[in-house]
Amino acid sequence: MLNISKHRITGRLQPERYKSFGMLDNPYIGKHVKRNFIILFLLSLLGLFLPWTQNIQAKGMVTMLQPEQRPSEIQAVISGQIAEWYASEGEIVRAGDTIVRLREIKSEYLDPELILRTEEQAQAKVAALDGYVLKVEALSALVTTLRTNMVVKAQSLTYQRNAAGASATADSVNFDSENQNLLVAQAQAERKESLFEQGLQSRTEVEQYRIKLAQQQAKAEGALGRWENSQNKLLDAQLELANNTNAYLEKISKAQSDLATAKSDLAGAQGELSVLKNKLSSLEVRAGYYYILAPQEGRLAKVKKQGLGETVREGTALATIVPTEYELAVELYISPIDMPLIQNGSKVMFQFDGWPAIIFRGWPNSSYGTFEGDVVAVDEITNQNGKYRILIAPGDTWPENLRAGTGARGIALLNNVPVWYEIWRQLNSFPPDYYEPIMAKEKIDKLKIRIQ
Repeated sequence: MLNISKHRITGRLQPERYKSFGMLDNPYIGKHVKRNFIILFLLSLLGLFLPWTQNIQAKGMVTMLQPEQRPSEIQAVISGQIAEWYASEGEIVRAGDTIVRLREIKSEYLDPELILRTEEQAQAKVAALDGYVLKVEALSALVTTLRTNMVVKAQSLTYQRNAAGASATADSVNFDSENQNLLVAQAQAERKESLFEQGLQSRTEVEQYRIKLAQQQAKAEGALGRWENSQNKLLDAQLELANNTNAYLEKISKAQSDLATAKSDLAGAQGELSVLKNKLSSLEVRAGYYYILAPQEGRLAKVKKQGLGETVREGTALATIVPTEYELAVELYISPIDMPLIQNGSKVMFQFDGWPAIIFRGWPNSSYGTFEGDVVAVDEITNQNGKYRILIAPGDTWPENLRAGTGARGIALLNNVPVWYEIWRQLNSFPPDYYEPIMAKEKIDKLKIRIQ
């Protein structure tokens, strides 16, 4: 006691009732406390050199590893009205099973015989197309025939022209010969006339030469006429040869014009036939869209359009199908500052919602209720929240009752460092050390194959 007050309570205290008074009188209590503090300090100092596993925490959810194993929406490909449901919510369906049937609502497709009528139009167009083909073939043959006839006719007229030229040449030579004979006859007749005037020739002989002269004149005139006639025939042959080419070229041009028109009509008919075939194929494909089929085996869930007679548009989700066979994975969302530390093959520990766990972040081997996984995919761009998505496949056996959509808290394991280094890093707000996992190449390839 300090004994600074005038009032004394010593007489009213009972020290034997309080243990603390007994300790105050024990001289060994201070030594025990000092020793405990020293042991605690040494243990703490020793604990600073214990190994600590650096880690990154992230939240995510359970999903399917393969894209085709994830839930998918069954959508209406065309606009229509729900006519009949063939499967109920929660039912297991196989790939190709009919889920729902739609009824047509667009006016241009209401005709029940639309496909048959379109087929008839296509058949009629095929018949018209065959006619155009025959016309094109006939006109092509006509052009070929005209060209052949033009050549043959030209050769015939050439022969006739050459013959007319030879005849004209022969008649020209004959005319020159007869003309020379005429000059000789004229000279002889003049000589006989001169002798007759001199009395040296009789009249009878003179008259005979006059007759010969007249006959020779007639021959010369006849030869001239034949020559002129031959020349006219030669001119006619030359004109006919020239007119033959022009006449056939005119016929060939007209036939080629008709051929071009027929080919244009043929191309137009082929285009119309292609349009009809395209329309027919579209109608047949559209008829198949009236029945909505299951794309894969799974359980029908979340039927969104349950009533009959409801009108749906293209792309409207009718229901969701969840595959019955799948392989689970976890997708986590990592901050950009931690993204360089994550590589394919990095180890990640999980705590799943609904499964109790005791977690020691720095000593993962001492944790209870956690599960391991390996990073198999890392996104190259951030999502709308500015974080990177990573996909983790099971590294060991995960709970059997685990389902897609279950929340998961992941702890990505990095380097092993002393505890004092981790405390120093945390106090200075430094990021974890850059870490590149060491994995066998075969294991990395195996993980890549699992997500392909």
